[in-house]
Amino acid sequence: MPTPRGYLVILTAVAIWGTGRALGAPPLDQIGFALLCLVAIAVGVVRFGRHEIRVARRVTPERARSGQPVTVSLQIHNEGRGHAPLLLLEDRIPNGVAGNARFAVNGIEPGGARETSFTITARQRGAYAVGPLDISFIDPFGLARARIQAAAASNFLVYPAIENLQLLRDIGERHSVSSSAVKQLTGARGEDFYTMREYAYGDDLRKVHWPSTARLGKLMLRQEETPWQARATVLLDDRSVHEGYADDNSFERSVVAAASVADLYQRVGYSYRLVGAVDPGIPSGKGSEHHRRCLDLLATMSPSGAPADDDALALRLSELTRSSLAEAALVVVCGTPTPEATLALVRCRVRFRQVTAVIHPAHRFGSETTRARWEGEAAIVEQVGLLARSGIRSLVVGPDEPVSMGWNALAQGRTSEVKTWGPKPELV
Repeated sequence: MPTPRGYLVILTAVAIWGTGRALGAPPLDQIGFALLCLVAIAVGVVRFGRHEIRVARRVTPERARSGQPVTVSLQIHNEGRGHAPLLLLEDRIPNGVAGNARFAVNGIEPGGARETSFTITARQRGAYAVGPLDISFIDPFGLARARIQAAAASNFLVYPAIENLQLLRDIGERHSVSSSAVKQLTGARGEDFYTMREYAYGDDLRKVHWPSTARLGKLMLRQEETPWQARATVLLDDRSVHEGYADDNSFERSVVAAASVADLYQRVGYSYRLVGAVDPGIPSGKGSEHHRRCLDLLATMSPSGAPADDDALALRLSELTRSSLAEAALVVVCGTPTPEATLALVRCRVRFRQVTAVIHPAHRFGSETTRARWEGEAAIVEQVGLLARSGIRSLVVGPDEPVSMGWNALAQGRTSEVKTWGPKPELV
């Protein structure tokens, strides 16, 4: 196809040719005809050239942190027998990603190659796709252009931000990181095991002992270490109860808190699992591969579309209490808990040695009326008081408040009280 410049040259050529014919001036006829031939030759160069372009894209890293630069490298090869003209490359980048993906590459000789790269940055977690890549061939005079799609889209993940948290001590005990992370092995080695227990939701199915399962008629697992030592559960409230906009959203802040807690347990050597109120989550495990799977889930998790009257959080907490396997810690990262969910959380003390709630009240992030905000604050104060009387530590987080500040205060033994909102200037 001719470019805008090419169409202008065509109009000029027609005008010159018409003027030459009207005035009987053969030189003008020749000039107009030559210009038309020039545009035709340009179209032929870009459309019927013997060049064959192949492009390979590489995204580094494929899993990036929030705000971390991501480099997109392009390897461009001319596998044809003809010289490729000037190339204009345009890689499509998704919304929410900053960067410039439009640039030019000089002509490539037969069998030649070029390498170029550009950098993009995503501020929000999620799954992104770069591409497809479009290449435009332009003749040296800029009169004609041919456009092809040279590479499909490439995907990459952006993990949520992670804050540096300290390990919480047991209430009333001195509990160091080193003593918490030490496994109390039973002496099992290789394929041997100490005892068996019934399967609990989220357990690793690779540990199922099939002879005992066939004999008893229910799933039985090998128990290879003291049950509560160095085991934890992180529960993220993924119900549709969150409020706020963009990054300043109670669900996005909850995801950051859950990722930070998972990172803490990864650093201290815990075996942990990540579950949602609705999402089944990731079974218990440890190590870098397990940590990567948890962050992959957190990068793409979104609030479910469950009905508003379906208290999935309370149901999930009740499910956790029904298991016979004790664990060291339970961390619940939630929005506004219902009274039923609060009572279910209290009952979790039976199974978990240590229970912590990180609460992101929806009314603090939303745009409710003033009366609704004060009622929400009163309800939160009441629920936190109930949790404290039950031996459960809680942390109430509002907009622009890092989780690490309150969490690390709890880790150092300082009590954290709920700071209710003071009167706003517009309410005075």
